[in-house]
Amino acid sequence: MQITVAVIDMWDPYIKSIRENTIAEIVFDKFHVAKKINEVVDKIRKKEFAKADEQERKLMKHKRFLILSRQEKLDEEDKESLKNLMKQNTVLYAAYLLKEQGLDIFSEEDQQTAVERLERWIENVANAQIKEFEETIKVITRYFYGIVNYFKYNLTNAASEGYNTKISVIKRRAYGFRDLEYFKLKILQSCH
Repeated sequence: MQITVAVIDMWDPYIKSIRENTIAEIVFDKFHVAKKINEVVDKIRKKEFAKADEQERKLMKHKRFLILSRQEKLDEEDKESLKNLMKQNTVLYAAYLLKEQGLDIFSEEDQQTAVERLERWIENVANAQIKEFEETIKVITRYFYGIVNYFKYNLTNAASEGYNTKISVIKRRAYGFRDLEYFKLKILQSCH
């Protein structure tokens, strides 16, 4: 049986191995793309916090969760708190809007529309001229083909990430034990 699709993060050794050993199309996991976008917004949040005056800092303090959460998952009180924060800081507000716009693309069901929205988002980021986004846009542009394939196949590696977490927990519990066969059995039992 041939592997036709491989869902991975944007790591060149994985890409090279897949290309050398399979005919699979590469899909970059949307959660890794989202992580890169969120990291930029968090970097901007830290930078803006560092240069804020005391009153702005009080408003910004303990708001990381709100800024990095998707707006659709916030309750009304959190939305109001976020709205007040965004009124105070235009750079953070622009970054937040770009994050929301970028992550919203991954809920698009039509592949062509998703690709068009992604291209428009990249333009919007470039037009915003927020320096912290530059590296992430380079990465997204470089790996565009695999991000586009997400919309074609609508696959993530969430299940394998879940298995990895389970295996890590088993490994921690078994610290000091040397029975490899028992370890394999526990993995099979847990992941069945």
